[in-house]
Formats: sequence, C-alpha cells, structure tokens
Amino acid sequence: MDFNMTHFFGPLLVVIAFWVFGRGIVKRSRGKTFRPLPAFLLLLAALSFRFIFGEGNILDRLAMTLTDFGIGMIISSAYLAFHRERAKLFWVPGLLVLVMAGIMHLSIAVVQAIAKSICHEPTTVELLAELGPDDHIEELQPILKKYKARAEKAFENVDMEEDEDLAQFHVIYVDSAYKDPLLKELRLDTENVDDADVNHIVSLFDPIPANAPELNRYHYKANDPYLSSQWYLEKLDYNRAFDLVKNKTPKEKVIVAIVDTGVDSDHEDLKPVFKRSPGNTDKHGHGTHCAGIAGAATNNEIGIGSLNWEGKYLTILGFPALDQYGRGSDKTVSKAIIDAAEAGADVISMSLGGYSPVPPKSQKEAIEYALKLGAIVVVAAGNSNDNAKYYSPANVPGVITVSAVDENLNKAGFSNTNTSLKMPIAAPGVNIFSSIPGSKYQSFSGTSMATPLTAGLIGMMRAFKPDLTPKEAHKILKDTGKKVKDSGKVGNVVLPYAALEAVQ
Repeated sequence: MDFNMTHFFGPLLVVIAFWVFGRGIVKRSRGKTFRPLPAFLLLLAALSFRFIFGEGNILDRLAMTLTDFGIGMIISSAYLAFHRERAKLFWVPGLLVLVMAGIMHLSIAVVQAIAKSICHEPTTVELLAELGPDDHIEELQPILKKYKARAEKAFENVDMEEDEDLAQFHVIYVDSAYKDPLLKELRLDTENVDDADVNHIVSLFDPIPANAPELNRYHYKANDPYLSSQWYLEKLDYNRAFDLVKNKTPKEKVIVAIVDTGVDSDHEDLKPVFKRSPGNTDKHGHGTHCAGIAGAATNNEIGIGSLNWEGKYLTILGFPALDQYGRGSDKTVSKAIIDAAEAGADVISMSLGGYSPVPPKSQKEAIEYALKLGAIVVVAAGNSNDNAKYYSPANVPGVITVSAVDENLNKAGFSNTNTSLKMPIAAPGVNIFSSIPGSKYQSFSGTSMATPLTAGLIGMMRAFKPDLTPKEAHKILKDTGKKVKDSGKVGNVVLPYAALEAVQ
C-alpha cells in the first residue's frame, strides 16, 4: 500500500475505533445498549492494519502502532470529558502508552545512530576517468568544482609517449552523495572523456583451505624435503622435466611477476630466487603461496619444488595489487600490471579478479601495455563454477586463462570453465602444497594455484625460447597437454616435460 495512504488511514482507523468505544460508554451511561465487541474488532483491525502496512522494521512499526493507540485513547478521553463522563478511563492509560512509544522511538533512533556510525559507508568514492589524447584535466574543472571533486593522475609512471591511453587515466575523488550525477556528467562529456566508471573493488579468487596432503613414496630426482607432499609432481611426471632442465643452461633468465598480495621475500625457499621489487612483504599469504608454486628454488634441500632447478631459470618479483585483506581495485590491479611490465616481467601471473562481463577499461589497457612490452599474461579463471567469460581479467583479450583440475585430472568442482575464451588451459589446483609467510608451508585449492603453476612453466619455456609469444606459448601447452574428460570445459592439462621439449 502507498506510504502516504498508510500514514493517513492507520491513525484514522484507530481514532475511529476509540471514538466508537467512547460513544458506546456515553450511550451506556444514558441507559442505552452498547455492544463493545464490534468496537473491539474495529480497534483490532485498525491496529493490525497500522502494524502490517507501516513503514520500517518490526520495531519501527510496533512503536508507531503504540503511538496511534495512545493518541486514540487521548482523543477518546477528550470525547468523554466533553460529555462529562469518566475521561480518566482513557487518558491515563493513553498517556502511559505514549510515554512507552516515545521511549521505544528514542531507543530505536539511538541504536540506528550507533549502527550507522559503526557500519557507515565511506563518504568518499573513487571514479576512474580516461580523457581523450588531446584533452587535459583542467577542462573538467567546472564539472569537478560543481561536485566538490578532485582529480589526480592514476598512473604517474606512464607518459603519453609510452601509452597515450593509460597516461590519460585519472582518479576522481568525490563524496558518495555526488557519485551518480558526476558520473553521468562525465559520460555525457564525450568531447573530453573517453571513458568513466567507478573504481571497482577487485579481490582474490579466495583459495579453498585443503587437507594436508598424503605423503607419497614416488622417487623424485630432486632433494627438496616436501616434494612428496606435492602430488601433481608425480601425476605430471616432473622427473622427466627435472632430467631435462638440470643439465641445461637457460638462454635467458626469466622474470616471473606475481601480481597479488606481495611475496614474503625472506621465505627460506623463495629468498634465493626473489629479486627486490615493490611487493617484498605479504601480510595476507596468498601471493607467497603463488610464488612458491611458480618458482621456488628446487634441488636446494629446502622446502618444496618447482621447475626452477637450483633457481637458475626464474627470478620471482612481487607487485602488490591487493592489500592484507585480499582486496584492491581496478586502479591498484592496473598499476601493479604496469609496474610489473615496466620492471621487465617476461611472465605475469594473476590469481585475482571479479565478476565483470565487460572488462574494466583500465585493466584491459594495462594488460595491452604489458603485452606490448613483451610480457605473457597468465590469469586465473575463477572459483565460482561458472563461465570465466563473465570474470575479469580472465576475459581480457590476450591473456592465457587457467582453470583447475583435481588429483584425477577432472575439472575441480569450484573451477570456472574457460573454453569460451581464446586461450584456455588447465593445471592442477586442488590440495596444492606451497610456501606461506614465515618460512612455513600449507595446502590450498583454487584456480589461484593452477595459475602460477602454468605461469612458472611458461617462464621455463621462455628461458629456452626468449622470443616466445603468448599465442605460441598457448599453442604449445595445448598441443603437448593431456586431453582429459573435461578438456571441453577447461582445456587440456599442462604436461611440463612435453612443453619444455617443444622449445629445445
């Protein structure tokens, strides 16, 4: 029912019901018949109407119903007083009910104020606006001033000569109350603004805690103590890959950038392969886990193993796109990609993203920039048991998108599918044992784990073939990969030895 109608008819019905009561009392005092049941039913109906169709939650509606009840009694007492009847019969209880209602209204207001102060949304929101190549932020000052907004360059380290699209991105800070009208005006200003959107939140594809792996007795040709906890080494025949790489010399040492929560640079199994970079610490743990999978030093009698034999093939760098809670934004992710590309990353591994059927323009252009600078970008498909084409950056053109398989090389139940995208591939992503901060180790599951495994393998391929392109890398992984039952959903499963053999 319409809000205004409820406010009008609710109290009116209650007052009418009490008027009927008062009139009946006057009639009875004058010797006439009064049947209270109809008046009682009318009052019950009026109060029920007020409660059911009132505004707000249950407590709000109860408080308003009590208020109407008290007002009705006071009005009825006035009617009785006018006819010189027992007015106290109604005005004393009515006054008490109004006091109760007032206390309830006050209590609700106090609780709501406290809740709002604790759970309030930030008053400032961020927008991302891309200006045209010949435009300047000063041209937007009238609009920004109108909404008390301020702007700054989003990617200070990119100039117009390097990339005229990224160089024209600006972050705009505005009060949340003005977000929608400002965004509307920016989008209408097609003369100066090429794109404008909210700086969306981006988060981890949360890894799923896994059980401690069962130790197998497979004999490995490396001496790391936890190799037997990495089931996929046997499943994918890493021994053959170890035989291939241990006596080889890379044509070029490859940089693998972990764009994530950072990396614990002091971890015992990462310290030999980690190079100083912006993400030297990791207060979350996700980035450190991914780094170990991608390129932990191998055959060093410490920790776990990867394909990075004695650390001579891969150098790991960390770039913090996400904070200690695993949250970032389009801007922080894009900036981390740009920083990784400018630091010379040969392979960029990203186990993050969010639902976004149309990729955010900043992410798309940052990845294009990384590809232009020669990086191969490897991205997680996501853990929603959905189609990865709806998730960014998995759906950005030019990336290799990785789904996860389990110990039987079947699609992991949580894994998004990826075969509707251009470059799908699959890798183990269930119960993956790897490094976590503090020189410790733990198992997790997720496409987050399958992605650095694939990124590390591509890095090894580039060590032997430095000019390897993203399309060539994907074709090799696909052609040499294992076709499994779910390949139609997640692509073929990587086979390291065969892929490395193909680039010799």
